[in-house]
Amino acid sequence: MSEGACGGMAAEENECPKFQFSQQSSDPVRSWELESVLAGRTLSFVTRLDDQYVCPACGGVVFNPHQTGCGHIFCAPCIRELIENNDTSKCPFDGSLIKSEEVFQDNCCKRELLNLEVFCTNSPACTQKITLGNLQDHLKACQYEALQCSNPGCTDILLRKNLTDHQRHHCPFRTELCRYCKKPYPVTQLMDHEKTSCPEAEVQCPNKCLQMIQKHKLKDHADECPEVETDCIYKKYGCTVRDKRGQVKVHEYSEFSHHVLLVLESNSKLVKQVDQLQQDLAVQQGELKERNLLVSNLNREVSKCDNTLSAIQRSVEEQREHVSSVKRELKDLRGVLEAELAKEELVALRTSLDSLREQVAVTQSLREHLGALGQTCQRHTRLLDIHVEQLQCNEQRFRQLESTSYDGKLIWKVHDYHRKKEAGTPLNSPPFYTSHSGYKLSARVYPGGEGTARGTHLSLYVMLMRGDFDSLLPWPFRQNVTLTVLDQSGNRNHVNLSFTPDMTSDNFRRPTSEANAALGFPRFISHCDLEASRNAVYVRDDTLFIKVKVDTTGLEDL
Repeated sequence: MSEGACGGMAAEENECPKFQFSQQSSDPVRSWELESVLAGRTLSFVTRLDDQYVCPACGGVVFNPHQTGCGHIFCAPCIRELIENNDTSKCPFDGSLIKSEEVFQDNCCKRELLNLEVFCTNSPACTQKITLGNLQDHLKACQYEALQCSNPGCTDILLRKNLTDHQRHHCPFRTELCRYCKKPYPVTQLMDHEKTSCPEAEVQCPNKCLQMIQKHKLKDHADECPEVETDCIYKKYGCTVRDKRGQVKVHEYSEFSHHVLLVLESNSKLVKQVDQLQQDLAVQQGELKERNLLVSNLNREVSKCDNTLSAIQRSVEEQREHVSSVKRELKDLRGVLEAELAKEELVALRTSLDSLREQVAVTQSLREHLGALGQTCQRHTRLLDIHVEQLQCNEQRFRQLESTSYDGKLIWKVHDYHRKKEAGTPLNSPPFYTSHSGYKLSARVYPGGEGTARGTHLSLYVMLMRGDFDSLLPWPFRQNVTLTVLDQSGNRNHVNLSFTPDMTSDNFRRPTSEANAALGFPRFISHCDLEASRNAVYVRDDTLFIKVKVDTTGLEDL
């Protein structure tokens, strides 16, 4: 292989100097894309260049060759300089005048030049030989091309073959996933993120229970951490123990008998309080009857006062009319008295006028008395409203006490059946118990049906509720439950459906909220059978009776 040359350089040299090409473009001399690619690079041809590819003006390679009218070829920068700096430029070969309109780009020479082989500008690291026309494409894939790291903020220059490894493993501006939340962060910020702000990062429990807890779960962990101080669950029954949760659990297990005694004592107090409330209710009912009698008497007095007031008002009106009449008479007589009446008659008239004034004063006194009576009536009315409100409150509380069952049975009277059926809303029964210290339950009915049974069936359910004695009862709930719609015709054709609790279902475990989910029969009885049965009457006077019975076999009353 012969050595290449560049322009006027010695034949034995095969490298061209770094090129500085102008980016200006003007007719007839146009710039070439390859010029910008080779800017600042050293180009080396595989074989020696022929003289036709060497610019006679600068001695360099005729990149982007342009031919003059006299047939000589120059590189684009040189021909541009000749045309722009001298209007009467002459060819350095034959002295012919160079005219700009005769200069054109020599595409034939350009194609021949592009087919010449060159060494990669990244040699000797890269040993590839490429035609000049393919050099640009080769440089886009050359593994020895120097490139700047594309990570924002990084200014490192690396070879293409090292760039990927640098960007993935060594660049200080690369992004990596947080090992906890799996979100991307710059490595310069990753450690600080994991230590301070990552909600998924695990930290030591602040209560020193030796557990590693995710930051966003610290609050939930505090509700179950064995090192957090808490009260015994029997605090409301009188237990005063307060210690770390783990110790309190041991205490609750070891002192179960003592806690049972506390609960029983509390239960006894509640029973006494209920008895006392019933006695107080009876007393208050007696007092209420007396107050009702008093109110009746007050109403009668108010009626009498109203009658008296009406009479007084009529009397006052009559007196006003009489006074007006007297005034008119006095006015008519005034002129006559001055001329015809004697002094004795004038005295008599004055006496009559004084009598009228006294009557007016009496009328005014009666009006003031009437105002006082009105205020008394208003005060008695306010007292009556207070007593009526207190009576309603006591009656409601008494009805609640009377309706509570403690034998596992509930008879529930549902009024306004058809209206509630059309409303489509669920109805909840009053709570009932299997014993005074037993399970607390309630029934729920959808007169119009629920879900797929809506509009066709009555849906009936029962649900476990949170009670005061749940901690003393066995769980899960195991008792059979029977739901019944009662026949009101006397034929006792009741509709009964029963179920046995599923021990694996959370709905029969100890309630953690106000009540567990309701369980029962969405299609308990169709509306046709319920409202138009031939052998029974389930709805009478727009009223429905529902019975719930819990099998209390095996349950011991605390």
